[in-house]
This record gives sequence, C-alpha cells and structure tokens, in this order.
Amino acid sequence: MISRRAPQLGLATFCALLLGCSATAQIKTDLTLRERLTGAWRLVSIETIRPSGEIIYPFYGKHPQGLIVYDRSGWMSVQIVSDPAPTVPAADSREGFAAAPVAEKAQAAEGYYAYAGTWTLDAANRTVTHHIKQSLVPGERGEDFLRHLSVEGDRLTLNAKIHEMGEDHQRKLVWQRLPPEQP
Repeated sequence: MISRRAPQLGLATFCALLLGCSATAQIKTDLTLRERLTGAWRLVSIETIRPSGEIIYPFYGKHPQGLIVYDRSGWMSVQIVSDPAPTVPAADSREGFAAAPVAEKAQAAEGYYAYAGTWTLDAANRTVTHHIKQSLVPGERGEDFLRHLSVEGDRLTLNAKIHEMGEDHQRKLVWQRLPPEQP
C-alpha cells in the first residue's frame, strides 16, 4: 500500500529551511535597495531641523545645488554648492584661483562642500554609511557618516543626526535620480 501522507520534517530541518528563506529574503532586500541607491542624484533640498522643529538653513541656503553618486564598486562622492553660489574668485584656472586674494578663496570655500569615500549599506536598518577618505574639511577624513535613507520613486532622502551650533539637529537631504547620460 502506498502512503499518501506528506513527509514529516524534523524541527531542526524546518528551522534550517526557515532561516535559509529568511537569509535569502534579506540578501534580496539588500540587493534591491543597493540597486535602487546606486547611481547619480541631483540635490533637491537640504533642511536642518532644530530640536524645537524649526527648519533653518545655516550653511547651504534655501536652494543649494549638488550631486551625490553611489557606484556599484562601493565608492561614493558628494558635492554641494550653497545658495547663493560663490562668485569669487572669478579666475578660470587653478593657477588664477591660487593667486586670488585670501578673502575671495575663503568665500569660495564657505560656499562649497565636498567629500568622497566608500559606502556600505545596512538594508535591515535602512542606513547607508559614508566612509570618508577625502573631504574639503580635513578633520572629516577617516570619519564615518551614518545616514538613514528612504528611496521612493526617483527620490532619495538621507537623514543625519548631527551636533552643531551647540545643539542636536537633524539634517534632511532630498535628492532626485538623474537619468543615465546619453552619448
């Protein structure tokens, strides 16, 4: 006589299968979020939120411009130009910039921010960490910047908790995906 009963799984086998499915689902989630994050993004807005909920614009102004890039090999870079954008020095070469008055070079540095390094993703906690290799601000080199992230459609939102100006702030940066460049 042939038995029509389903084979019985032992508890250990069942748990191993369940954990395997869970790990596979986590890997798929990581890859999906990684794929969605990879690419070039144009800055839409930066808001600094004080503990009271007040939104301020202390460093970049209300309409800064910028670009952030996450590549598939794990490298990233970000550049931000404040609003209003610096207009001096007006030199069109590195040599001309170097010869400009110190006050003009300081104004240019205050209106520009950039860093580059590697990035790691924690999809389960919806965070990306920027591991800074080079920065316009020398003291940031070697630092890790943790950002909470969400990707909805063509929008990427990065949130960071920072302590500046004597209080804790939340910095919210919104980016819009750029389409691939066409030759």
